[in-house]
Amino acid sequence: MSNQTFNSIPNAITAQALANNFSNEEKSRREAAIINKEFYYGNSSQYLSTFNIEQEPVVLNLTKPVVHKRSSMMYNRKLNREFDGPSESIAFLEAVYDDNDIDSFMLNADLMAELTGSVVVAPVADENKPTKIKLQMWDGSQLSAVPDEDDPDKAAALSLVKVVDRLADGWHKGNPSNSRLIKQQIWTDDSITTYDGTVLVSSEENPYGFIPFVNLQGEEVAGQYVGWAPASLVRKLNAHINQMLTDLGYTIKMQSASPISLSGYSAGEGITITPGRAISLPAGATAEVLNFSPKITEVLATIQYLEEKIYETSSVPRISIVGGEGTSGRELLVRWFPLVQVYNEKTIRYTKYEKQLANTILKVVGLPEITDLHINFPDEDLLPLSASEEVLERDIILGMKTPVDEMIRRNPHLTEQEAIAIIEHNNEINIQIGLAGETPEEEPEVEPETETEAPVIAEEDNIEEV
Repeated sequence: MSNQTFNSIPNAITAQALANNFSNEEKSRREAAIINKEFYYGNSSQYLSTFNIEQEPVVLNLTKPVVHKRSSMMYNRKLNREFDGPSESIAFLEAVYDDNDIDSFMLNADLMAELTGSVVVAPVADENKPTKIKLQMWDGSQLSAVPDEDDPDKAAALSLVKVVDRLADGWHKGNPSNSRLIKQQIWTDDSITTYDGTVLVSSEENPYGFIPFVNLQGEEVAGQYVGWAPASLVRKLNAHINQMLTDLGYTIKMQSASPISLSGYSAGEGITITPGRAISLPAGATAEVLNFSPKITEVLATIQYLEEKIYETSSVPRISIVGGEGTSGRELLVRWFPLVQVYNEKTIRYTKYEKQLANTILKVVGLPEITDLHINFPDEDLLPLSASEEVLERDIILGMKTPVDEMIRRNPHLTEQEAIAIIEHNNEINIQIGLAGETPEEEPEVEPETETEAPVIAEEDNIEEV
């Protein structure tokens, strides 16, 4: 297809994407994603409502620790990945992952997905990388999508959106002003089209023949391409807490100033009273201290209630953030169970996402795709103590479980023979380490017992008279 065709009139799906990018619903969604990020990074005071300039903001950042806990469980250390596929493809993927520090990259992607609903990742050309491939991401505040009618999980058109400020016309006449517009690049299977606002800048054929972006969702929504941001509920409750703290602080400030009401002044005179100073009032005038009686205890109880709801609705137990005591692994498992569920669900999804990412990279460079991917996520580090660890030794002693069963549970890709071989090998190493540098202690010699030391009772002594 020629460039002249693309430069004339955009095709139907591109026009649909252009209209979608300017819709109020999409604008509100992208703005909400930006606000989520502002709260996470401590810039929430700008969203407070104040009575006057004397009211000082009082903010509490609960969004960051809760979202950080949800988004730092999987990629908090370097992971081991096992690829199944052509050796050439596997070698190239491992090189690309090393170039891009994949675990750190995915840790940030997980955070942005929790905050903004979705993150799209694409391999782009970079001459500074040994593999010439750089992984780049755009979060939910920087994208819009038109779902495919046949498969809503796929995008028929994906738009990379950026809001830019520019000097408006007439700035050179001494009247400088800014104009804000949406710069967007719309990808379809056939074309890549760029707009400044509604002005067509360029359009060219898509050299790949497909949209080379992988969608990582904060939480999947059936029939929707852009995911839902779990941070939204946390941020909204956090906003209520900040507003109540700010209003409470202002009320206490007013109360501490001890405002005084004067009555009986015929000409509306004003008077300032300072501590330690006596004043005289004209005949018929009165002065009294206003008593606001702010319900501080009730307000603090409401704030504590909202804080508890943040932990409950986000599936992040309070103990996992502020700490606490637990008497056993079973008790901790009960408290941490909501977060464990989130973790297990996310490991399944992100294994799928990483496989899609790996095959997208291979498709872009023209290498065969992999058939399977296994990621050893650090599930043993999720809890401070696991209940299963407490009963594992007991189950093995009672014959209810074997070390082979536990080995296969931790790595389902192992066969029974492979698990047995690993256990035997580890046992041999442990024996060698245990004997190295150690000399067995000599048992003390025990002298044989003599008749004087242990006299034998005569048979006649055992005879009883009848």
